[in-house]
Amino acid sequence: MEYLKLAQEIIQYCGGKDNITQAWNCITRLRFHLKNNEKADVKAIQALNGVLGAQFQGDQFQVIIGNEVLKVFEGVKKELGDLVVVSEEKGRKEKKRENPVNVVFGVISGIFNPILPAITGAGIIKGILALLVFLKMLNPESNNYFVLDMISNATYYFLPFLVAFSAGKRFGVNEHLAATLAGIIMYPAFVNLSGQGISTVKFLFLNIPVMDYNSTVIPIILGVLLLSVVYKFLDRFVPGFLKLIVTPVVSLLITAPMVLVFIAPLGSYVGKYVATFFISLFGVAGPVAGLLMGGLMSVIVMTGMHYAFFPSTFDGLGRLGYDILLLPMSIVSNMGQCGAVLGAAFKIKDKKMKSIAFSSALSALFGITEPAIYGVNLKYKKPFYAALAGGAVGGAIYGIFRVKAYAFSIPGITALPTYLKEGEFNNFVWACVGVAASFLTAFIITIILPLEGKEKAEEKEKEAEKIPQDHEGQMVKIPVAAPMTGKAVGLDQVPDKMFAEGILGKGIAIIPDEGTVKAPFHGQIKMIAPTKHAIGLISDRGVNLVIHIGIDTVNLQGKGFEILVKEDQWVEQGEPLIKVDLDFIKENQLNPITPIIVTNSDEYVNVLDFPMEMAQAGTSEVLIVFQ
Repeated sequence: MEYLKLAQEIIQYCGGKDNITQAWNCITRLRFHLKNNEKADVKAIQALNGVLGAQFQGDQFQVIIGNEVLKVFEGVKKELGDLVVVSEEKGRKEKKRENPVNVVFGVISGIFNPILPAITGAGIIKGILALLVFLKMLNPESNNYFVLDMISNATYYFLPFLVAFSAGKRFGVNEHLAATLAGIIMYPAFVNLSGQGISTVKFLFLNIPVMDYNSTVIPIILGVLLLSVVYKFLDRFVPGFLKLIVTPVVSLLITAPMVLVFIAPLGSYVGKYVATFFISLFGVAGPVAGLLMGGLMSVIVMTGMHYAFFPSTFDGLGRLGYDILLLPMSIVSNMGQCGAVLGAAFKIKDKKMKSIAFSSALSALFGITEPAIYGVNLKYKKPFYAALAGGAVGGAIYGIFRVKAYAFSIPGITALPTYLKEGEFNNFVWACVGVAASFLTAFIITIILPLEGKEKAEEKEKEAEKIPQDHEGQMVKIPVAAPMTGKAVGLDQVPDKMFAEGILGKGIAIIPDEGTVKAPFHGQIKMIAPTKHAIGLISDRGVNLVIHIGIDTVNLQGKGFEILVKEDQWVEQGEPLIKVDLDFIKENQLNPITPIIVTNSDEYVNVLDFPMEMAQAGTSEVLIVFQ
């Protein structure tokens, strides 16, 4: 899932940034205060991939995300800035040092995600143009071709400007100043010097290499990074009344020569040699490289590591006119996911899941694979393995015949025209063969293999509806004890439909009469809400459990709660986790009813609840998970 994109879409359907006055998060959902509630398109948000539900609760607009809420909230913070409310508890927490690799991937994705619509649009136009020329429907010497070619090529030629603007925003420096830096390295008179046989330009005591930076990305990314460092350093010392004049002028005078002399040429050479390396790799070990990359591309995309290939991809498209790695391997990988989820759709008997699988197959066909991967293939596991095998077969074919993509496009069926080029028809033929092989391999493997290793999921679910005693010797029981003392009731008694309707998972609720939350099993603390009102655990047998104390108690900002444990700490059943002031919750007109949710319910045969008149914290079994 692209968390930043999801955050942007949520904000858009909330009525835009201007309609949001505050934003914050709790254990499972994003929460907003809106100026005008009527501007929020609730149905559009509910339809987004990655959103479990959306609702107005009091004066709040809530978007239910589930386990990934913190990742989506990071995107919300990037978009909204000062409108985001950070709790005092979160502010006091020690900042964990981020993994440098994750930081790099985050920077690259943050730069390229905003400009993908322009790049993708231009790529599709290039593909259509190639198709029209191939079908003899358009003369490449005509004015019509000239104009369409200009439209499709402009984005790539002036890519440094788009990247500069996006990088400026990502690095926290004025975007227009960053774009000015792109204009300096793209200055026509400077670029034209190379055509006159001039290799360097003397500036003071420095020699500036004359190079053409059109379509490149690494030089301007490094340049804007340097600009941001210089700008922020100067901004600390320049008096306020001089900032508008002194800071940008001095920043450019320092940064521009350094970029022209050192940074841009270095970035250009890095991009050139990285692209050359991958081309050589496919030249020497094409089938093996294709098999590995095609087979693993889905995993690479899921981890976000595919962003590492973006710079070399754009460098190859700009310098050589084609890409041999990211785009070709992505399309065969996506077609593998499409074939696998379609195969699963024919085998699944549950009507709801069958519908999800068919719709996921359609979106995967056009290059959007998240619904297929997360909604179906990973759930049933074997279709996901079949998809990897399909991608590997298609990747091997692409590696053998060195299939090239000539423009950037979403790697779906509509991207096939981007593999067309005059005089290179075989490239298009093998592109189609590889796509078909990926799809059919994954589809056939999924049809042949059972969805589960033992019995079919639907049969087991029907069995699970029987009385629990019937399962002795057939399924493993995992008991979950009551985390609080009080009356245990069904989730349908919770005055929040996201809990009541089981959208977040199956479970139970407790109306507490004592303010101590205790561990319901032996397990590990995985997450503590910054506002202390909720805690997430995972048992030593894999049950993910969220204990959400009260409804809308996130508004208390941690008051009335005392945390007794730490994240990643292992606890024994019955060990105290949180002290809760129930009277304080009631004084603030809030309901203390506490939902206890198994957030990975779909990984088990069933989760049964046993509402009782009175449950005892740490001892009474209120949930039974059947494995």
